[in-house]
Amino acid sequence: MLTTLGAIVVGTGLWLWILRRYDRIEPEALRYLLMVAVLGGLGSVSVAVLFNEAVTSLLDIRVNLFDNALRVGVVRLLIFSLFVGLNEEICKAVATVYTTRRFGDLNEPIDAMIYAMTVALGFASIENLIYATRFGNEVLLVRFLWPVPAHMAYAAVWGYGLARARFVYPERSRISVMWPSVLLAAVVHAAANFLLFLQATITAMISLAAVGALAYLAHLRLRKLVAESPFLEPGECPNCRNLNSPDATECVYCGTVLLDTTMFVNCPCGQARISVTDGNCHVCGRSFEEASVAATQSGNLGLEKSV
Repeated sequence: MLTTLGAIVVGTGLWLWILRRYDRIEPEALRYLLMVAVLGGLGSVSVAVLFNEAVTSLLDIRVNLFDNALRVGVVRLLIFSLFVGLNEEICKAVATVYTTRRFGDLNEPIDAMIYAMTVALGFASIENLIYATRFGNEVLLVRFLWPVPAHMAYAAVWGYGLARARFVYPERSRISVMWPSVLLAAVVHAAANFLLFLQATITAMISLAAVGALAYLAHLRLRKLVAESPFLEPGECPNCRNLNSPDATECVYCGTVLLDTTMFVNCPCGQARISVTDGNCHVCGRSFEEASVAATQSGNLGLEKSV
């Protein structure tokens, strides 16, 4: 058991280290991430396993799906895959919303994806403990190379939805904003599982390719959300952290595209970054809309004088 726990701690720590490297501007405290991973992971796994077992009994699935899945029948296999996808993604999403409200410090858009993927990591790591107990430690390496990043990639889909709920639509309930992304993640999760259950080399490769594509999309969205940080200075490059002029469109030091943000943007006064929804500039005191109008009027006035 000590060997199992040690392997799980090492594998989980490695993935957490990789994930945390994206959080470069205002990194989350490690204690918050660990609390969310443990509490969110335990809570979501407990509920998900309970419902998965209930549906397994209801559908009379009594075989090891990874050994004899085709004996279950394609229809029941599809129903089970859809249920597991929905069940697990909903459980992880609810656990993330609940735990981050109490233990997280969700003050940057990227934090939403970091916490979502951290809960998924906790979920998958606890799931690994269950699998290792049933099938032996030899399953851990494969699971840390495939199911663990898969769970994190699924969570990245609705983690981006959580970022939008928190910073783009704060006046709406998070469920109303997140549910399309949760549903999308659940469908992808179900499809990946179904393809694996078919136990054909081609379907397994398709499943792996889909998860790989989703992981790459998560990588791109994490990089995009780094640039949305309200803690960046106007013109500051989110990649190399060097300062450019506030209206620069490309970093002169590393070539990173600037100003490609939708949640936090440079105030037209050029001296601060503010939220596009409800933030006021701490320098000029105006909201984004007010500052935009003022900047437009100032530009028009200057044009009239020059004419």
